[in-house]
Amino acid sequence: MKSCVAIRCIKASSAAIQRHHEAFDAELKTLLEFLNHEDVLVAYAAKEELWKVLIDDKITETSCANDIVRAIILTSTTDWRREASGFRFQLIRLLIHVKSGKQSTEGGSADEEGQLGCIVEHPYLQAVLKNLLQIGDMVRSVLVTADRSEGGVNPATAAPYSVQYEALVFLSEFVKQLHSLKIADRYQVELSEHMVTLMDDVFIAMDYVFQPTFVSCAVLGLLAGFQELLKFWSSQIQDDEYSCLRSVLSKWLELCLVWLLQSSCTSMALRLLHDNEHAAVTSQMAFIAESGRYPFLQRWLLYLSRMGTAYLKASLTQRQCAGKDTLQIPTLIGGPYCSTKQLLSRQQLFTVLAEQDDVMIEVLNGLMQMTILANYHSGSFSLLTQWCPSLAAYVTAEFDPDLFFADLVEILGRDHLVLLDLLVSNETQMLEYLVRYLRHLTTHWDASKQNLQACGRLESVMSVLIRLRLEIDRLVAADLFPYNAKPLVRRMKAIEQLYEEL
Repeated sequence: MKSCVAIRCIKASSAAIQRHHEAFDAELKTLLEFLNHEDVLVAYAAKEELWKVLIDDKITETSCANDIVRAIILTSTTDWRREASGFRFQLIRLLIHVKSGKQSTEGGSADEEGQLGCIVEHPYLQAVLKNLLQIGDMVRSVLVTADRSEGGVNPATAAPYSVQYEALVFLSEFVKQLHSLKIADRYQVELSEHMVTLMDDVFIAMDYVFQPTFVSCAVLGLLAGFQELLKFWSSQIQDDEYSCLRSVLSKWLELCLVWLLQSSCTSMALRLLHDNEHAAVTSQMAFIAESGRYPFLQRWLLYLSRMGTAYLKASLTQRQCAGKDTLQIPTLIGGPYCSTKQLLSRQQLFTVLAEQDDVMIEVLNGLMQMTILANYHSGSFSLLTQWCPSLAAYVTAEFDPDLFFADLVEILGRDHLVLLDLLVSNETQMLEYLVRYLRHLTTHWDASKQNLQACGRLESVMSVLIRLRLEIDRLVAADLFPYNAKPLVRRMKAIEQLYEEL
């Protein structure tokens, strides 16, 4: 069938559904068949018409969302590896955001609604949760090749990179949607188990050196987003409560560390940090996007900070709970990551992150938490020393919280007003980071004072903090500060008092 004829058929089927809903099943089948068309323009047209049809209130308010989702995802592995299959991922990614006006599902039992949690107003998202097994198979069919030769992945059996990207973006959007909703424990565990499988079978073995960077960025975005979702879910678990999710979380964190140490993503990131024109990089422009100079490195650092903080916190919690198995650390004797020459410096970190304020502050916040855990909790510190003592010493010295904050002050031009803008923004973690640093500065004043004096930066840091506190006082007096600043101001005044006693 010629493309123009196919597109006319698509338009006719869409119009028939919108006029007569009793023709829904037959016409929907026709539209779904066109999603597999070898001409991507035809497949795109089918996706667009399906989107118009499936967001109709009369459709979303019926109980057929599950059948629709299954019809979209249940297709052959061969079909998923076609270029046009990316439109299936785009369609289902759009559908999971659709809300209906219903407060409960038709025909669903009260027990079923309770298991699903508070998502019944999202019919397609609810359907995706019900079909997690099929979703997992669908994504694996795209990301795992049908044949792996001894030399690596066989390109002939691999899905196009554009389809891999769409699969990863769909998963990221799905994870992001769940972060704002309450879902049943069994769905949390099931999704986590699927992510563990993907990490073990796919993400660790991926070739991050030669695959397009937009695919690598999508992987990092998914991993970082899922780490945040796990953080949210874990916060809902009581300390003395047994949870299947807790054991899955342990396995996830162990595999994340394996990914960090063994995957080519880390070696690629370190190579870019130290040599921007390495021969293995086909084109340096591949690592530059319109939104920033270093999107790949920014996402890698963001995920690294989230994963590292979660790993250390989970290990401490398990060590403090009698009878709990501790997290395991992979043994990589002689690995390149034990060499401090391979690790990034503070200067390199700020060079990469300076263009993205929100990412920079979150990474600083995460790295500071990691360093504090390593320095002041013997259990966490032993996690680093038992694997690589030289790494532990490097992290303790180079990633010192006081030097990080002093570097940030310099990056911001010693301008307290820029710091204030970040502090009142709801798009950064500046408030959390500043409070955490001020608490550290108060508790370890003598050591912090010596660190800052040794590099000649105590006066500049204190000058910015004092001017910032005065500006906050002025805004509070004018009732212009967006939240209660008393705890923050009180801590800043305590530090000023310590400084005046010098």
